[in-house]
Amino acid sequence: MNDNNDTSDEQNPSEDNRNSYFENLGLDKSKIVIEIPTEQPVSQERLPSGLDPMGRVYLSGRAYRGLSGGRIPWWVLISAWITFGGIFILIVGMTFASPGFGMLLPLFLTSLPLIITLRGTLAKLSRNKQKRRN
Repeated sequence: MNDNNDTSDEQNPSEDNRNSYFENLGLDKSKIVIEIPTEQPVSQERLPSGLDPMGRVYLSGRAYRGLSGGRIPWWVLISAWITFGGIFILIVGMTFASPGFGMLLPLFLTSLPLIITLRGTLAKLSRNKQKRRN
């Protein structure tokens, strides 16, 4: 009749060797456990706390590096332009309204994040241009 049904009751020779191996060692098969390790992340960078001064400097530098590198989403760039640009325009208005040179330092300090945002926007645009060429 059907020869496949006759061989299904027999054990596989490699499985028989496995069973005899454990029996020869005197081990109980129910006590044998195979542990599979969990997947570990390739690199897990440890971030410092933003509560201490040096940790805050590191985290803000990391954020500005990401912003200037063009590896961030468009909505972050647009919100950076709105935030930093709005502060810059406010300081420019105050600089022209003040009679002395006292507002030049705040004008310079508020222009730095704007320059970083400009650099990030140009990097993002050049990245998109390279993707379209390839």
